[in-house]
Amino acid sequence: MYQITLSVDKSKADWLYSVDDIIYGKLNECNAVSAVNVFGNRVYCSFACESEFKPQLVATVKSCLVETFGVMCKFDYIKRNLSVNLSTVNYELLLHTLVAFDRENEHKLLNRLLRVEDGMTLDGFFNFRLGELKRRWLEICDLTRTNGAYLYDDETYNELLRFLISAVNPKINKLTVRECNGNYRLTGSLKNSKLDLKICNSSELMYYLVDLAPLELVIDGRLTNRELSKRLIGIFDAKSLNSATGKSKK
Repeated sequence: MYQITLSVDKSKADWLYSVDDIIYGKLNECNAVSAVNVFGNRVYCSFACESEFKPQLVATVKSCLVETFGVMCKFDYIKRNLSVNLSTVNYELLLHTLVAFDRENEHKLLNRLLRVEDGMTLDGFFNFRLGELKRRWLEICDLTRTNGAYLYDDETYNELLRFLISAVNPKINKLTVRECNGNYRLTGSLKNSKLDLKICNSSELMYYLVDLAPLELVIDGRLTNRELSKRLIGIFDAKSLNSATGKSKK
């Protein structure tokens, strides 16, 4: 039997719950189980499997930790260090875009730095091993503030986000978005599967698009939210699809 336990201070408990949530659906592949416990000021999450599945479990835990540090922790860090006078919608979208920016290189660095060991403390790793990444994140905050004037005009705001997303490796080549009964349907083809998402609001739609960074975005039909339509065109160079002819146009 192999077991590994991670812990974090209760003030950062979301980090550990994030790891547990991400890994939950993958435990069956490792024939593993997990358990979360709280003792004093720390939260502990243990993963266990038969010894033969140790390499799979360690690799899975490491992958989830890279995702947690490279996405959730980066989001929290930038949010604490970037104060700009934007609407909540624009500020949150900016944060998500900054998190996606340069993610592949950052994840490579995290993979080099991370060594999964029993007793690993997530807050200790963040505080003492991520100096280089935190310096990069502060530079991103400083650069954003330096270019703050571009954030207060819709056109230049969209151009800035478009530039940031251009540095993100796409997870999918082509996506189609269609409005359906007040919701949005996002469809596309991944390597080994089809993507078909029902999305409840425009903000959530934008977060998905930033994360997926499609090479091509098509609007199938008319979007009632004209501001969203303008943003999709301004940031993703979205093209409209004439449903009757099946042809796309600017």
